[in-house]
Amino acid sequence: MIEKVINRYFFFLLSFLPISFLIGPSVSLTNILIFDFSFIFLLFYKKDWSWIKNPTIKILLILYLYLIFNQFIALDWNLSFFRNFGFLRLIVFFVGVNYFFYNNENFYKVFIIWSAIIFVVVFDIFIEKVFGTNILGYGYGHERVVSFFKDEQIPGGFVYAFSLMLFGYYVSKSEDHKKYFKIFTIIALILFLVAIISTGERSNSFKAFFSFILFLFLFKEISFFKKLFLLGLVFLIISLVILSNDYLKNRLFNSVIYAASNFKSSFVNYDPHNNPGLLYAKLARSSYEVFKNYPYFGVGNKNYRFESCKNKIISKNIHIMRNNYVCSSHPHQIYYEFLSEHGLIGTLILLVLFFLIFYKILNLLFLSKNYIGIGTLSYLIAVFTPLLPSGQFFTDYNISLFFINLSIMYATTQKANIFSK
Repeated sequence: MIEKVINRYFFFLLSFLPISFLIGPSVSLTNILIFDFSFIFLLFYKKDWSWIKNPTIKILLILYLYLIFNQFIALDWNLSFFRNFGFLRLIVFFVGVNYFFYNNENFYKVFIIWSAIIFVVVFDIFIEKVFGTNILGYGYGHERVVSFFKDEQIPGGFVYAFSLMLFGYYVSKSEDHKKYFKIFTIIALILFLVAIISTGERSNSFKAFFSFILFLFLFKEISFFKKLFLLGLVFLIISLVILSNDYLKNRLFNSVIYAASNFKSSFVNYDPHNNPGLLYAKLARSSYEVFKNYPYFGVGNKNYRFESCKNKIISKNIHIMRNNYVCSSHPHQIYYEFLSEHGLIGTLILLVLFFLIFYKILNLLFLSKNYIGIGTLSYLIAVFTPLLPSGQFFTDYNISLFFINLSIMYATTQKANIFSK
């Protein structure tokens, strides 16, 4: 009886996770922390600490130790304190998800609840795109879609973070169901991709399409011709959606062509702030300047803003930058962020550790035909796509979505699950 109550309690916390992101960052953080503290209490009650010896946990703990080291070399201790020390919550979350998926198959039903939530967001995106506001009245006057996020233009990235694992879940279920479920799986994929693209989020749109192609490539159980047909069908529908909307056509086609042709000149200009070129190119140049000044371990997590903005002066209401810096919260690209805030050595540490985490599971993932895991892996690999703009990797929103996918990838791959004997 007690065991059932415990499982239902944690099942509710996991089921509520997507909704907590929709409500706000403080709610999603609180949700994860409640899950973590409750799970730690359960571990003490069960006296089960065998998972600590798991090689993947050791890699995550090494990553945590590096972040603690990064805290001590940060230019501003206060800016990076919660981001570095708070990383422990994600390791505990990772362990907890593995525990419950390993010990209770009913936790796979969480994908049904997550599907319902994501489909509501998908249709809300379509409503806002057509009528100008979502069902709660948010988004009036914006070309970019905000959906339930009120004034934040991130619903595409949110749907994208859950879509690949859900698509993998549908694929795994379609093998046990009739033909109609396979049709539903294809329709769901198209709805996910069209919704992401309709938000106008360029980077997430390209990453989502890349992840879908990667999923097809890794999905070895369907023939090459079926893959080609599905890819062609999806590409045709997406192209029609983009070409039918002037805003999407300009944002996803014309602006990308302009960016590609002007990036180099925008980057090499001596004064990136006064350069009339691209913002992302100026930020690339600025982060490169920060990297040159702190080449080994960078300025510290979340400290790009501290370094790039500290030399800003105002003369006749004009912001003038020194040292070729552009004042911004972050460089808007994962590798620029790593190099400027973690330096060359720190970046290599981060990339090697994440590579080891991915590499350890690959063989087991394919042998078990875990389509949910293949979906999450497709998402995780796309996070490290070069050149495409991105949000701050270690910000609570992005790193939480990253670890949800990472946790699900390991938890649903039976022999890779850290509680597997």
